[in-house]
Amino acid sequence: MTDIELIGKKSFSQNCEESKINNIKLKISNNLKFFYFVIFVLIIILFIINCLYQNFYSKANKSPFVKEKNLKKLDEKIVVPYESPIKMESMLDYLLYPYHSEIIKNLDDYEFIRDALGKISLKMVFNSNFHGDYALDVHNRANYHHILVLIETENGNRFGGYTSDNFTPATFGLTSTSIELYKRDTSAFLFNLDSKKIFNIKPKEALKALDCDDYFTLCFGEGDLLLRDQFLTNGGMSDFPYYYGDDSTKENELTNGEKEFNIKAFEVYNVLFFSEFGDEMNRMGVHKNYVK
Repeated sequence: MTDIELIGKKSFSQNCEESKINNIKLKISNNLKFFYFVIFVLIIILFIINCLYQNFYSKANKSPFVKEKNLKKLDEKIVVPYESPIKMESMLDYLLYPYHSEIIKNLDDYEFIRDALGKISLKMVFNSNFHGDYALDVHNRANYHHILVLIETENGNRFGGYTSDNFTPATFGLTSTSIELYKRDTSAFLFNLDSKKIFNIKPKEALKALDCDDYFTLCFGEGDLLLRDQFLTNGGMSDFPYYYGDDSTKENELTNGEKEFNIKAFEVYNVLFFSEFGDEMNRMGVHKNYVK
């Protein structure tokens, strides 16, 4: 065998070995690609399963059955104290949260107000301890319909009133000058928080249920209950009953005998009516606030 033949055989065998090695590498590469593809498909399948589970879980939470369970848990939280920014020591704190009233002393006071108005929530909009005693500030902060006012005198007498309107004076022309204006309100009433008595507006006097003027913080009738501007200094007065009450109402029964009084605390609330209760006894009738 010549040298040329030997060299040819060697080169042929080397080519065969290289071809085998290349085939093995190609198989390994194909297997890796298939493995990676399988992993990718599994990840996609897991992602789809997770999305379907989340969608099913969110729909399940919206079912009426789950809503009832959630509401029950919320009711339990009202009874059982829980952590909050303000220390809550009684059920009254929960009912008025996040506000704290200096005038509503206990649950009986709160229930009396709710019984007078129906199913409501109270939103404090003015507190003399924080907002001062200027009439203009009261009018600006309490510029809502459905206003409840609470007053405590320095002698400890507590009383107030409700109107479906407010005490903000009207304006005329382009001058923004306030004018004295009587406001009609058939649903207005005054009340004594100590004796738990209500004094409704007399039907014949409903046209003058409120007397709105810049010089007054508020005025029911023509003086049945009046707070002057800067009421912490100038106080208030009551010429009761005239526009409110009935034939059995006693003189100055609203204020426990105080005709002129100095004010210890004054609070104003926006009354929110919960229409979903369908309470026909609500004083607002068809003009309820719809609270969602």
